Amino acid sequence: MLGRLILGIVKGLIVGGLLGFGLAKLGLAAPGAIVAYLAAALAGVLIGLVAGKPIWAKDAKIEAGMKAFVGALLGVGLMFVARRWLTMPVPVPLGELGGANLSLGEASGTPGTFGGLAITSLAAIAALLGGFYEADNDPSDEATPGAKPAAKAAAGGNNKRIASSAAADDLDEDLEAEAEKKRAKR
Repeated sequence: MLGRLILGIVKGLIVGGLLGFGLAKLGLAAPGAIVAYLAAALAGVLIGLVAGKPIWAKDAKIEAGMKAFVGALLGVGLMFVARRWLTMPVPVPLGELGGANLSLGEASGTPGTFGGLAITSLAAIAALLGGFYEADNDPSDEATPGAKPAAKAAAGGNNKRIASSAAADDLDEDLEAEAEKKRAKR
């Protein structure tokens, strides 16, 4: 489980970091509120599609879609938390990736905060969501070819819905007895 958690965090850091990098290259290193919330929703959608059981996995379309929808909502909520409480400045100079927007009236050399910069806030949000989604994914749900899940193997069941021969014979006898009773009533 720890390995899956770390994998989800790494996936989230990559997705959120790339999205933040893209915004910084567009001149939105420290985006305004609307852009930040929309970017957080997009980060939540993207990490919902790739973390845990990805959308391209067999029978994962609905699950990935639900994770993407919830990820968008959680991303917006986590962006509010990041912008509100992650107000400490980034300790390393990030160059143009960390410069505040000139449109905000701040000098371009002013270091941004963890919650105010796109590259740090989106990476943190996507890493949190990715870690949660990946840790929540149970690999025993994905059966390997030729292997049965432990619960089904212990129960002795397989995926076939065929009655045993003794039960089928009893059922046939019951149906014949009912048919004879109906004929006798006529």
